[in-house]
Amino acid sequence: MRLSLPVIALASIGLAGCQSVGSSGGPPVAASPGAGALPPAAGAPAEPAMPAIPTGAALGGALGGPVGASLTDDDRAAAWKAQVAALSSGQRRSWRGDHGVFGFVEPGAATGAGCRAYSQTIFVAGRAHQGRGMACKQPDGSWTMTS
Repeated sequence: MRLSLPVIALASIGLAGCQSVGSSGGPPVAASPGAGALPPAAGAPAEPAMPAIPTGAALGGALGGPVGASLTDDDRAAAWKAQVAALSSGQRRSWRGDHGVFGFVEPGAATGAGCRAYSQTIFVAGRAHQGRGMACKQPDGSWTMTS
């Protein structure tokens, strides 16, 4: 116990010195997400940011019901990412979660209004759970599940 007090004191002093690093004389600036990452190459397209994952019925299909609610956040995120990719590409997308669940999304034809029907199958403990929905593309490129 006596050894830990001096170690804590030294660590506190060392960390306090980090606040004064820099030559601007201004207050320290918090690092932004991705700080330290190299900027994209000139002319390279930036990858679109993945929007926040909606919750509940806003997820649509089987994902928006009790089956989706029973998934872990990571598994739900994998399913949502596949759903958005399928809607955007018009092609079937499959996904596999970290906890043995998996599934796929099959988009239907796009309508003139920027909407698309889709079907979704989620396998939990070897049992298939199916759902259908309708999604509409928003002006910002995101998708809203309407059913």
